[in-house]
Amino acid sequence: MSVSSYLVETYAIKMLYKEKMKTLKKEEATTQEIICNDHSKKSSSSSGGWFTKMFKKVHPVTTPSSNSAIKL
Repeated sequence: MSVSSYLVETYAIKMLYKEKMKTLKKEEATTQEIICNDHSKKSSSSSGGWFTKMFKKVHPVTTPSSNSAIKL
């Protein structure tokens, strides 16, 4: 093959790659919009968000033992 055929092939691959990147960016932008819309709906309905729920302190239920219930 001649050098010009390699150049044409390289140019075609480059153009296909650019088109693929454009479509991926468009898809990413639409998914980000969907995520942002869902997040804004959830955050407006619940106060604090997931971050405060992650560190929520849980107090276990303690039942008095039989020894501490008997007082002398």
